[in-house]
Amino acid sequence: MSTVLKRFSLVGVAVALLATGCGTGPAKASSAAIVGGQSIGLGTVQDRTVKVLKKEPAAQQMQDQGKLDQVSRLVLADEITHKIAEHAAQRENITVDETKVYDAVQEKGGPEAAAKQSEQDETTIYRRQRDVLVMGELARRNLSTLEVVIDFFQVKDPKEAKEKAAEVVADSSKMAKFVQEAPRTTGGQQASATNQKVRVTENPSLVHTMLWGVKPGTVVAFPADEQQSSWMVALVKERNKLSATPGEEDLAERIDPRLLAAFGLRIAQYLAADLNIEVNPRYGVWDPTDATVVGSAGERAGFVGVASTKNKS
Repeated sequence: MSTVLKRFSLVGVAVALLATGCGTGPAKASSAAIVGGQSIGLGTVQDRTVKVLKKEPAAQQMQDQGKLDQVSRLVLADEITHKIAEHAAQRENITVDETKVYDAVQEKGGPEAAAKQSEQDETTIYRRQRDVLVMGELARRNLSTLEVVIDFFQVKDPKEAKEKAAEVVADSSKMAKFVQEAPRTTGGQQASATNQKVRVTENPSLVHTMLWGVKPGTVVAFPADEQQSSWMVALVKERNKLSATPGEEDLAERIDPRLLAAFGLRIAQYLAADLNIEVNPRYGVWDPTDATVVGSAGERAGFVGVASTKNKS
């Protein structure tokens, strides 16, 4: 599954009528967003949006239907993701070979062809490819060695999952109760556990999820499968680096490149977890679950929150 990557295509973007009021926000009036104190200018997002509208029939159609905001949000999400990738590269001392950036774009037919059906243009496509290479390297460094320890349970209703996740954030002691009460699967197994050790090599279906993108002490809720028939709520308790399992050292070369990129993005999010991301209300809010910008908090694809250890009376 690769929901994280869906936003890189304008074709098939879900239709939604979203407000565009300017509002007052946490960011300066001239900023579309502020990431770790660094501003993403309104002019930057507006200029890129105009370029996308000129080159993409799908985007032009969205504009005609009064859905210009969706295009702007895709552009802004790309700018935010770039800041995250840039920060992660600096923290991990990753240097990208510019020859590989150039070659990758040329393999796709050059900058204009490579930028088709996306929020990129002939100039930003090189930056995007550079970020992809950074995330690929992050994935390779962690794919067979990263382990997280979680308490988790599964429910079928997304509303219930988000509400219970919020309860655990307010009082982490409630996690034990929810784990114990979790319904069983159709096969009769308990869909919950405490101190569960999770590695990508043993749980490939979770490779794209927020489990890998947050610090210990964080509660996440997300669809546990592509059909969203079940939701997982997890409290991440530990994050460990282990030795690679023999025979899995080259796992990165055998995994689907899209999943590799999705996993790399999660590692980048973890490395940038201390960066405060503030989006100008005229665009909406940041959604870390899908690494995109949505119109309101209620439209986020999942839940992410830092748990409190203080019990409530």
